[in-house]
Amino acid sequence: MPKAAKREIVYVPILKSKAGERWALSHLTPQRKAKIRPLLEFHPPGAKSLGEHVESVCESLQAAWGVDRRFYVDTIWLNGSSGNPAIIADVFEAMETADLRAVPVIRPTYDDASLDQLRAIIATNDRGCLLRITPQTLDMPAVIDSVIEALGMNRDKVDLLLDYRQHAMALANNVPNIPHLADWRLFIAASGVFPVSLANLPLHQWTEIPRYDWSSWQNAIENGLQRDPIFSDYTMRPPGAPADFGAPSVNLRYALEDHWRVQMGGRFRDGAAPEIHAMCAQLAASPEYSGAEFSGGDEEIDRVSDDDEGPGGPTQWLQWCVSHHIEFVAEQLVPDGA
Repeated sequence: MPKAAKREIVYVPILKSKAGERWALSHLTPQRKAKIRPLLEFHPPGAKSLGEHVESVCESLQAAWGVDRRFYVDTIWLNGSSGNPAIIADVFEAMETADLRAVPVIRPTYDDASLDQLRAIIATNDRGCLLRITPQTLDMPAVIDSVIEALGMNRDKVDLLLDYRQHAMALANNVPNIPHLADWRLFIAASGVFPVSLANLPLHQWTEIPRYDWSSWQNAIENGLQRDPIFSDYTMRPPGAPADFGAPSVNLRYALEDHWRVQMGGRFRDGAAPEIHAMCAQLAASPEYSGAEFSGGDEEIDRVSDDDEGPGGPTQWLQWCVSHHIEFVAEQLVPDGA
C-alpha cells in the first residue's frame, strides 16, 4: 500500500449534506477530523424554504464538524450547472453567520454572474476555493485559465479536484495534461464507482463489490506521478444528485481493503427492517469486522446485532456505513493516525 505524503489533509470524502452524512462526521474523532476535509454537496430543501433549509444544515454542521476546520461546499444541486449568484450568496452568507469555515467549490460551467459572486465571497473570507473539473475539462485548458482569471486568484490559493465521477481513475494518462500542475495549492483526485443500483444483487447473502476508486488511485501512486493527488471518493454512494430513497431495501455496505461487502434484504416499506439484525450479527461475527470501537458506525452495527435493539431505518443504515467507510479509508492512508 502506498504511504500518504506527509501533509495535513490526506482524504477528501465527497458527501451529501444530509443527516446521515452529518451523523458520520459528528462521530469522527478529533484526530481523524484533522486529517480529512469533506466536500459537502448541499442537498435540495424539499418542503422547507431555501433559507430555512440552509440555516438548519449550518446549525447541524456546527455540531457535526465544528467551526475551527475547513470543509468544501458545492451548491450544484441547489443552483444547477450554470450557477445562480443569489443562491450562492445566500448559502455562503449563512455559512459565515454560523462561523463555519466553508471553502467554495467552483465549476467551470458557472456563468459570469456566479463567478463574480464567488470572487466576492472568496475575497471576503480569504480561504481560497476548490476548482472541480473532469478529465474532459483537460481538453479545454483555456477554460480552466479563464475561470482562474475571472476569480482574480493565484493558483496557490486554489485547490484542484480532478473528478472521475463513476469511473476508475486514469491518473497516468491525465496528470501530464493538467496545466500548471505544480502551482495548485492542493491537488485532489476523486472517483466513485459504487453502483447506482443494487437491485440485481442476490438477497440475503454477502456480495463483494471491488473498490476500483481506491485501487486505481493506489496503483497510480505506486507507479509514480509528477504530483501525487490527495485521495477522494464518494464513500459508498454513487456520484450524482441526492437520492430520495424511493422504496429502499434493507442493506449494509461495508468497506474493506479492496472491496465493499454488501448484503441486500427485503423492502423497508414492506416491513423488512428487522432483517438488519441478522446482517449486523453476521458482519460482527466476521473476521473482517473492524470491531465496535473502530467507528461510530461499527458501534451501532454491534449494538443492532442484538434483536432486542431497534433496527433503525435507511438513514441510520447509511450513516453507519459512511461512518465506517471514512474511518477505514483514513486508516488506510494514515495507519494508526500517524
